[in-house]
Amino acid sequence: EYRLGVTDYLTGVVAAQIPADFEMETLKAQAVLARTCLYKRSGSKMLMDALDIGLTWLDESERKQLWGISYQENNTKIHQAVQETDGQILYYGGQMILPAWFYIGNGKTRSAKEAWGEETSWFQSVESSWDTESPEYETTTEMTKRQLIRQMKRYDPAFDCPAETLASNCEITAVDSAGYVTEIQIGNRLMSGEDFRYALELPSACFKIAFESNRVQIRVYGRGHGVGFDQYGANRQAKEGKNYEQLLQYYLTGVKVGE
Repeated sequence: EYRLGVTDYLTGVVAAQIPADFEMETLKAQAVLARTCLYKRSGSKMLMDALDIGLTWLDESERKQLWGISYQENNTKIHQAVQETDGQILYYGGQMILPAWFYIGNGKTRSAKEAWGEETSWFQSVESSWDTESPEYETTTEMTKRQLIRQMKRYDPAFDCPAETLASNCEITAVDSAGYVTEIQIGNRLMSGEDFRYALELPSACFKIAFESNRVQIRVYGRGHGVGFDQYGANRQAKEGKNYEQLLQYYLTGVKVGE
C-alpha cells in the first residue's frame, strides 16, 4: 500500500467524474464537489482507505489509457483545478453538505424531494436550458419485447408479463415536475423510474416508451439522476464567463464555498 496526498488522490477522482476537455472553471467546481464528498465521508479521520470512501479513482495508468496522447495536458489541467481550489468545500448554513452531480439534464434539474423523497434545501429544481443543445441530450434504446422482459427478469426474478400483453401492461404512472419518471407500472410490478432505468441500463429516468409490433423503443433525455450540479449546463455557463463559485451556487441553492 502507498500513501497519497489529498491533491493527487482528488486528481484521480475528478478524472473519473468529468470530461477533461471541459472548461477550467467547470473542473474547479467538480474539484470542490469531489473534495466535499471526500471530507464528508472521511469525517475527522486523517488517513482513509480509498475503498471506504467509495469514490471511483483512476490511477496513473488508467488515466493514460483514458486520455492517450492528451494525458499530460489533461492531467496537468485537472491537477491545477484541484490545486487552485485547495481546501475549499461546500457549506449550507455553516454545515458541510453531501453534494450530488450528474452529466446532462433534460433542461431542468430535479429537486431531491421529488427525485428521492426527502427535502434537501440545496437540491432544488433550477432551469438548465443549455442541456437540450448537447449532442448527447437525447438517446434512443431499441429492443424486442422479449429482450425487455429478459432484462426485467434479470433485475427482478419475480417480474412477470407475457410479451403479447406487455404494451397494454406498461404505463408511466407518475413523473416529477422536471419530467423524470418517478413511477412506472410494468407487468406485475409497480416500480420507481430510477429502478426501471437501472434494470434496462438507460442513461436517465427521463424517458418515453413506444411499442410497435414486437419491438420497444425508449427515448431517453439527459444522462444521470438529474439532481444537483449539472456538469454540461455548468460547462456551457463557464464558456459564457461564469466562475466555479457561480456555477456551484447556480445549481446548488444557497450553498457557500469556503475552507
